[in-house]
Amino acid sequence: MAAGLIPSRAEAGRSIAGLFYLSLKRPEGLKLFDVSSDGFWRSFGAFAWAWPVQCFLWTGMWRASPDTRPESAGDYLGFFLTSTAFDVAAWVLPAIMLLAVTQLFGMADKFTRLVVVNNWFGLFSAYIGFFPAALRYLAPVPDGLSAIISLAVYVIVIGLYYRVTRIAVGGETMIAVFITALMVVSGLTISEFAFTALSGE
Repeated sequence: MAAGLIPSRAEAGRSIAGLFYLSLKRPEGLKLFDVSSDGFWRSFGAFAWAWPVQCFLWTGMWRASPDTRPESAGDYLGFFLTSTAFDVAAWVLPAIMLLAVTQLFGMADKFTRLVVVNNWFGLFSAYIGFFPAALRYLAPVPDGLSAIISLAVYVIVIGLYYRVTRIAVGGETMIAVFITALMVVSGLTISEFAFTALSGE
């Protein structure tokens, strides 16, 4: 049963291709997403594909704050369990907020589509974020330049999310701006709580 909730590589490939089309302002990309009832629930399973990268991204804390690095096997396990719990929250909370937004703006018919696109974008953005994080580990990049690269990537991800969301809501600019801002704020809030929990502050 659990395996059935994890999207296949073929579905993941189609969905990522759909995001590429949408990022190029090509609405036909929406046809590549499975917005059936099964596809809706399976899109949450995209987290399984993102989880290894998410764990790697959290280890960036150890470079920025060496005192947060776990010391024992139990500490490592606790670190990754805690980070995973916050990542799951960051995956589920947007769906709840999108339910409220679509009800508020009379767009209930677009709820499933928005959640599916949002979930797959979560996978997409995780792998985009992987590159600057890996660069910090593999190349002697100064901290200042590393911060600039990370900020630039973050801005690009937000811009792509807005573009994808705008098409998913049928071209409604203000609603797309509202959803984008809502997701950014919620993501930053969850990250702050997660950082506090993981650093033991």
